[in-house]
Amino acid sequence: MTVPLTADLPIRPAFWNVPLWGEVGVYLLAIVAVGLCAWGVVLNVRRWRRGRDEHLSADPARKERLVSEALLQSRIRETKAGRMHAILVFGFFLLFLGTAAATLDWDVGHYVFGEQFLKGGVYLAYKLILDVAGVAVLAALGFGAWRRWFTDSDLPRDRRFVCAYASLAFIVLTGYVIEGLRLAVQQPAWIDFSPVGALIARALLACGATAPALESAHVLLWVVHGLAALVFIAAAPLTFYAHAYRTPTGIAVRKAAPDGVLSKIDNIEEQETFGLSKIDQLKWTDRAALDACVECGRCNDVCPAVRAGTPLKPRTIVMKLRERVRTGEEDGRSLVGDVVTHEELFSCTTCGACARACPAEIQTPDLIVEMRRHLALEAGEFPEGAAAALENTASVGNPWGLDPYERMDWAKDLDVPVAEEGVQYDVLYWVGCAASYDRRARRIARAMVRILRAAGVNFAVLAEERCHAEFARRLGEEYLFQTAAQENIENLSRYTFGRILAACPHCFNTLGQEYAAFEGGGFAVVDHTTFIRELLDQGRLTLPEGARSAVTTVLHDPCYLARQNHVTAAPRAVLAAAGAAPLSPAESGEKTFCCGAGGGQMWTEQKLGEKRINVIRLEQLRATGAGRIATACPHCLTMLESARATAGRDAESIVLEDVAEIVAQALPEA
Repeated sequence: MTVPLTADLPIRPAFWNVPLWGEVGVYLLAIVAVGLCAWGVVLNVRRWRRGRDEHLSADPARKERLVSEALLQSRIRETKAGRMHAILVFGFFLLFLGTAAATLDWDVGHYVFGEQFLKGGVYLAYKLILDVAGVAVLAALGFGAWRRWFTDSDLPRDRRFVCAYASLAFIVLTGYVIEGLRLAVQQPAWIDFSPVGALIARALLACGATAPALESAHVLLWVVHGLAALVFIAAAPLTFYAHAYRTPTGIAVRKAAPDGVLSKIDNIEEQETFGLSKIDQLKWTDRAALDACVECGRCNDVCPAVRAGTPLKPRTIVMKLRERVRTGEEDGRSLVGDVVTHEELFSCTTCGACARACPAEIQTPDLIVEMRRHLALEAGEFPEGAAAALENTASVGNPWGLDPYERMDWAKDLDVPVAEEGVQYDVLYWVGCAASYDRRARRIARAMVRILRAAGVNFAVLAEERCHAEFARRLGEEYLFQTAAQENIENLSRYTFGRILAACPHCFNTLGQEYAAFEGGGFAVVDHTTFIRELLDQGRLTLPEGARSAVTTVLHDPCYLARQNHVTAAPRAVLAAAGAAPLSPAESGEKTFCCGAGGGQMWTEQKLGEKRINVIRLEQLRATGAGRIATACPHCLTMLESARATAGRDAESIVLEDVAEIVAQALPEA
């Protein structure tokens, strides 16, 4: 059916040159294609639902996250390749909207109301936008193909991706040629509003193509293009393009808890199995998350264990688990040990860099800890050296195995108030094991006391404080963690205070985020950089104005402060107030690079990589040219001190200090 064109009114020529059988056939085949696509999605969802049942908890951020991540591609756009992918998505979305608008224009506008709305200026803008969108899609596909097959990228290069790139490019290109064939016959005055189609039309006319030949070619190519588009739709759930719905689903069902919070094993003493050792132990939300992986490799790019050359590659872990979800466990191999090796599992620092970078927000560290729980609680397996720290924590309340009566030795000569029942305190200062026992880290605790006193804060410390065993939890030893949690909560509940102050991000995350899952564990907790900033903003803490440190400072952001709890501005503001406005290394803020201590690694003696993570981080910080490294975590301080000791004489001159120490030095009485 051909819609007549007037000389002065551009209007969309629906089904130009297409015979009636083509017009009817495309509707019938479209119904079949959409039906097959929907059935494929249903089968996919059924595969997810074979996992353990889990009720999605209320998550007020879910809608916002879907809009930001799935629709606006905010996380994807953080890299150059991601920005090109976003162009592809937006371009494809515009082409989809164009097809939908064309359907409404003809099926509703023409048949129902007797008048098309794609006419005049609206139609011309419509054509121009779609032409530009198609060029954007082709450019993005070209960039992606070049990056995948012609660079040293480790992206997968199998035939799945050949089909994915070629099929979409074929649909867009044939659409342009069909448009060019029509324009070559009609030659409307507004031909230049379809710039690509106009270019093709002029090339065809320059070759001497006749109108009958152009019309015959148009019908043939229209059929081919239509079939290709409908096959694309029908097969989408079976191809790489299934991530168009899998990835938003994975984002939607991700845990509502903060990134640094692990799931609690309820009624742990009554459980018969622990963690993840079989695929059927995965929750349905985990299955959906694994299916959301697009194999982009961003997790590998930011993983400190990968950078250090360990056996761990987060993308490989996800792909192994996803493959088991899709195929089952008929081959008899053990999930933990055969499919995912112990070396892979115990190389992870649980820093969260992979989860932070993942466009699908797959929580790979959580899956790794689940498999570690199986090893720890069922097989009793730990990395070399960790068993001693776990035994010490269980027996004497600290991983060093030191006498608990020495815990307050850091406070000698300071006359630090110890919490008493019935007395109201504004702040209960949780010192932590590192600042209690490690001779270098004790200076952080002493600096904090000086700051608290200078600001006139009503504070006390807890005499019964013991290790919260956060490192044990991340090694998989959940039972020890829960035992320590119950003891600490019981002790803390005896005293009256406003907030807990923690100078260790691991203590801050554990007491403030993870204890909330336990009865009576809902404490208000503040990290020391945020608290110091509050004191400065309130005028309770005064530092000399105009003071500037003679030493250039670079800030190392701790993973469990910056990435897991999004505290990045406070340490910078505090250092600036102390006259040490910090430099930032290339990987900083929420994208910080791990020091290598997390996930229990500080207590292991294994060396699985070609290079130590802490050494890599020290080199990054030294590359800024700063003479001092500021930290906000005693574990980071220890790891960087250790790296400096092995770096040779060139590194001896660089100063390592906690933010609290730098502030304490800037106090007038100092």
